Parts: sequence; C-alpha cells; structure tokens
Amino acid sequence: MCLASGTGVEADRYDAWMGQTGEGWPTSWGRREGRPVPVHYAMDPGADRKALREAFESLPVLEVKLDPEDLLGVERGIYSHPMESGEEWERKARIRWTGPAGPTEKGFETACGVRIQGGWNRRPEESPKHSLRLVFRGRYGAPRLEYPLFGGGSGSFETLVLRGGNNNSWLHWSGEERRRADYLRDEWMRRSHAVMGHPAPRGRFVHVALNGLYWGVYNLVERPDEHFAAERLGGRPKDWDSRNADKVLSGDDTAWRRLMAMAPAAEDPGVWAEIRGLLDVPAFIDYMVLNLYGANGDWDGASNWYAARRRVPVGGFRFFVWDGERTLESPEDSRIAEDAAESPSWIFQRLRKNAEFRRAFGLRARELLGPGGPLSAGAAAERFRALAAELETAMPAEAARWGSYRATVQPYKTGPYEKYGVESHWKPEVRRLVEQYFPRRGEVFARQLAEAGLLE
Repeated sequence: MCLASGTGVEADRYDAWMGQTGEGWPTSWGRREGRPVPVHYAMDPGADRKALREAFESLPVLEVKLDPEDLLGVERGIYSHPMESGEEWERKARIRWTGPAGPTEKGFETACGVRIQGGWNRRPEESPKHSLRLVFRGRYGAPRLEYPLFGGGSGSFETLVLRGGNNNSWLHWSGEERRRADYLRDEWMRRSHAVMGHPAPRGRFVHVALNGLYWGVYNLVERPDEHFAAERLGGRPKDWDSRNADKVLSGDDTAWRRLMAMAPAAEDPGVWAEIRGLLDVPAFIDYMVLNLYGANGDWDGASNWYAARRRVPVGGFRFFVWDGERTLESPEDSRIAEDAAESPSWIFQRLRKNAEFRRAFGLRARELLGPGGPLSAGAAAERFRALAAELETAMPAEAARWGSYRATVQPYKTGPYEKYGVESHWKPEVRRLVEQYFPRRGEVFARQLAEAGLLE
C-alpha cells in the first residue's frame, strides 16, 4: 500500500516525538549479568524544536511496529533479549515508510520479520540503540520488498539492515570514540568501494520509530549475502558460496578451505595459478587498498566482512565492504601489518610474498591514490563532504535522542561523559576529517606502502 508524505499526520507525529517520555513502557529493558538494563525513551527537553522539526523532515521515516511483548516482553521481547540470535528470535512486524515532508517520494506499508542485528552492539552496556534486521518472508506477507529504496538499480529486497552505529558513535564505551562520532565512516567506505567499480551494499540514512517512539537516525543498508551477490554478479542465490566472516550463509566452505590451504604457498607458480582461480585477485587488491587506506581497526576472522564465490560457473571469491566504522581516525594510522587468522588481512599477508601480486598491488594503489583517483585527497574529501551534507540536518534529532545518554543514564566505560551535540562535536569532527585527514592521508599511506615494499 502506497502512502503520500508531507501530511498533517506527520506533523502530529513529530510533535509527539518531541515530547515523548515512554510513559507506560517497561521500566527496564531486560536483565544483563543479573542487573536490570536501564531504559531511555525521552528526547532532550532543551532541544531546539525548530531544528528538531527540520531534522525529522529531512530524511525518510521507517516506523517498525511489533506486538509489545515481541519488542520488550520479559519472555519473548527481542529488545529485552538482545544477545539472542537466529530465526527463533525473529518476530513479525509491520513497517511503514514515508518520504521526507515535501518531496514526492511515495511510501509503503508491509509486514516482515525483525530481529536484533550485529555483534558487539547487541550488548546493552555497549549500546542501548541496537541495530535491526528486516527479513521479508512469505509467511509474513510478500516474500520480497519491491520498492526503489535506493533510487536506481534493483528495488527488490529479501533482507535489509538498519545499522544503529556503535564504534565512533556517541554511545560507545570509549570517550575517545564518542568524541570522534560522525556516523559517516561506514557509509563512506561502501560508497568508496562502489566508486572503485565494485558491487557494494547501498545505503541511506533514515529516521526509525519503534512502536510509535522515535528511536534515532539509522543507516538502512543492503545485506551483502548470496541474494545480493546473485543480484549484482549474476546467477541464482543457490549458485553462490556466501559467508559472513567465519559463518557460512549459503553453499559450503570447500573452496574457502582450499584457499586457506593454498595462500601460505603463494610464491609457488603452480599454487599461485590455483589461488587466482579461487580468488578474484584484482578485486581483492582494490578491497585491501581501501581498507588499508582507511586503516580499518575492527576486522578479524570472525567479524565485519562478507565474501562470496560463484560455483556455477566457477569463479573466485569477492569481498564486500561491511562495518567500516573504525576507519578514517588518524592520518598516521597503519594496519598494513595486520594479520588476523583466516581474515582478509591474513590472505593479504600471504599473497604479498608473491612478486606478481606486489607489482599489481603497487600499480593499482598508485592509480587509486593518484590525481583524479577515488582515493585522491580531493575526491575522498568531496565524497565525505557530500555524505555529511546528507546527514547534517537530521543530526539534531540523534543528539536529542541519544546525545546525553552517557552523561545522564549510563556512564560507561571511560570518560569524559559529555552531552554530545551537532555544533559542539559532530561538525568539528567532520571539519577535522575534511580539512586535516583527507589532505594528508593519501601521502602518508603511500609512504607506508613504499616502506612495506608494496609501492614501486
């Protein structure tokens, strides 16, 4: 069912969000290690109402409605049991999408499954703003969502992820990461991978409401599983080996195990030929250049990357950027020596012993970093600046919902516990990245690669 946006209903909804208190809602969000999890429902009473209204009107709104027992019930609530995972902890929901007030974008309303998404930010002490996964199945209604969420390209989806942000957010346990909060790095990494010519999960920023209460700004993203791989690279989902780090999503791990066995002997010409059949080497080089440029500080063998390989016809593994929040921190950072077992970095460390790989890597890195390249100072900064412009007007809503949480609700784990805001924190971090990080990073990164023997 399509819904027009920009009506008085939306205005009433915005007024309700500004004054929400959570009256009548549960007084704890379950228990964690024997203690009740603190709740937080209210918006900052001192927030500028004009700025809030403009914030609400600047992005699409995705309302998620569940049976109250399925959301926060003691026995079966997904939000009161965030550490539980799998289909057993998926609940039926109804979602409603409305475009920003004013534009002509139509909306939709449909049923789907919803579950808690992700790893570390499931832990209530780490983040009370959990990420969510939306799953479209025949038993809920339509087996796919058919709607042009991201403009051009495919508008058919079986799974979507609402990323709430954890690292470098105002809710992180580290005071240093809270000061760096920007909510842009992850999307910048994916869009950069797309600009480099590779399939990348599309994303856009949205406001999310849970059972009528405003919950914050989220990044709505495609999930790069076997359905994504088939949509972007051809074939049927069942033709693909797909994995979320160490978890097999479809197919099997036979080819992956073979790649892991071959990689340590990459210097051998015969083995190198077999590796090139198991791994799309040019695509892997681009993936690694991007992650090493960003100095990704949060990936290992068990988290924060996806990969897929087509079995029919046979192809090599392709890696998809995922969860790039721990990137773009200091221009002097380096992760070139990273070597986490059975991760992209582990493969890289073994392949770099091969002279042909090193030459190809160095040539491509120069191209990507060079004048007009997607990782050149100007292009990288402009892409980030444009992304920040998409989010800037909406950020007062995020600040009003979550900016005071660590100062007033749950101070955890390291201070200072400040009231975070757009003018005081978000804009200065965006300026730092645009004016100080990107102008320096390419030159520093090139030097790091040269010192490691990876840039001729």
